Amino acid sequence: MRYFWLVFVIAIPALTACSTIETRSFPKQTFPKQWAQQVAKMQSQKQATPWWQELHDDDLNQLISEAIKANPDVLSAESVIRESRAYRVQAKAGLLPKVTIGGSAKSTYLKSTDATTDTYSAVLDASWEPDVFGTQQHALAAAEAKVKAAEASYADVLVSLSAEVATNYVALRGYQAQLNVTQASLKSWLETLQLTQWQHQAGMVTELDVEQAKRSYEQTAASVPTLKQNILETQNQLAILLGRTPENLPPSLIKIADLPNSPKTVFLPIPTEVLRQRPDVRAAEQNVLVAMSKTDSAKSNRWPSFTLGGSLGLTSATLGKLLDTDALITTLSAAVSHTLFDGGALDAQVDIQTEQEKQAMYSYKKTVLSALQETENALAGLYNSRESYAALNRALDASRNEEKLALMQYQAGQTSFTDVLNAQRTQLTLKQQSIQAKATELAKLITLSKAISGNWAIQQTTQNKTVKDADTSSLQTSSTGTSS
Repeated sequence: MRYFWLVFVIAIPALTACSTIETRSFPKQTFPKQWAQQVAKMQSQKQATPWWQELHDDDLNQLISEAIKANPDVLSAESVIRESRAYRVQAKAGLLPKVTIGGSAKSTYLKSTDATTDTYSAVLDASWEPDVFGTQQHALAAAEAKVKAAEASYADVLVSLSAEVATNYVALRGYQAQLNVTQASLKSWLETLQLTQWQHQAGMVTELDVEQAKRSYEQTAASVPTLKQNILETQNQLAILLGRTPENLPPSLIKIADLPNSPKTVFLPIPTEVLRQRPDVRAAEQNVLVAMSKTDSAKSNRWPSFTLGGSLGLTSATLGKLLDTDALITTLSAAVSHTLFDGGALDAQVDIQTEQEKQAMYSYKKTVLSALQETENALAGLYNSRESYAALNRALDASRNEEKLALMQYQAGQTSFTDVLNAQRTQLTLKQQSIQAKATELAKLITLSKAISGNWAIQQTTQNKTVKDADTSSLQTSSTGTSS
């Protein structure tokens, strides 16, 4: 029996070599080959710059850059990545031997002999559990997938954050533009009111004309506080997205600037490419792989486990002789353990993990369907918003001519002052609607860019494992599709 341990030393590596560890891959999926919405003026070449840079707005570029560095959601997502990487290190450690070192000094007094016995010892222990049936390897695979899921979730935060900053920025510039138009109209209404009052004093117009002019002025003035409130709330929202307090607004949000112009072409990949680059889809896919690995690990737990151990120690009655060769003690051990009865707990754990795997796959399919829906809706929304903006601009041109004609006819005595006021009110309304339509078109473009997501690369430094964003591309269309 003195060489009994050799059986384990030889047999267990043999079992490890002969056992087949099943590593499952993600099931192949089939996606649509083209989009249902065929939007005109799609460019054929992919842009090399992030989508928001296509708006050519330096203030927006700076705001998004600052948000990516300081937004709490981004910082939290970075922390999750570092946490998942630590779990991966922990899982890798499960495949390696464990080595410990220790020492002790003990003094024993025996009253019957009035003698004291001293014992000094030092020991180096090592143990290893060969992963014969893949329990630890599956756990490591789950940890690897968790890291990739965390990185994809981080990219999703970047995509959502950039879109939210851009949407609020466009809304802010839209409110500012509406306020400028309203204040300019107020100045014009005031001049009209004063002129009407003078004409009434001269007996040239009736008091009704004066009251109508006054009503138009006050009605326009009533919209100013609402616009100012909208500007304030949007500024505060942007400050929060930047990781700032509302009173600490950057100068770019305080100054008044024009709405950026929407690019006429958009890079739109085929559905397969969109789903491949969307971080939420990638995260859902990795979550499925996590669940699959956990299921396989649970199945492996139903097999026996083996443990090899050994220790190298020194023990002596005196400290000075502790390093003598006669003080050396060696121990080798081998053990096997297998559950014969647990009331079905191991089988139940397999069932639990199997159902969680199914749930993860259902969640993945839902994420894919939502991604396709979001993109289709965004495509239609961008097209329709551009149509609406163009129609409102044509209506605005017509309203300017209408105002000129109404004023000429009024001066010639061919129409009433009411027609002039109506033409001016119509023009103001159309100006406001045109600004809103331009802001809506930009918002729809941002929504489409978010739906298509971007090519966010996850990088890490060797020191603190922080993550960085890379270029996010714009949108392009292609004529073929593949299965992924």
